[in-house]
Amino acid sequence: MNTKSDNLVELIFKKLKSYKAKEIFLEKDNLKEFIFSLFKDK
Repeated sequence: MNTKSDNLVELIFKKLKSYKAKEIFLEKDNLKEFIFSLFKDK
């Protein structure tokens, strides 16, 4: 994974973890897999 995409995953992860309206169970590896699956579908 390149640095740019890794930084993007990190940014999304931090934003979602700081979301207070609902409790979100999130692991960074699962998020990373999900994001790359979206790119693969195109």
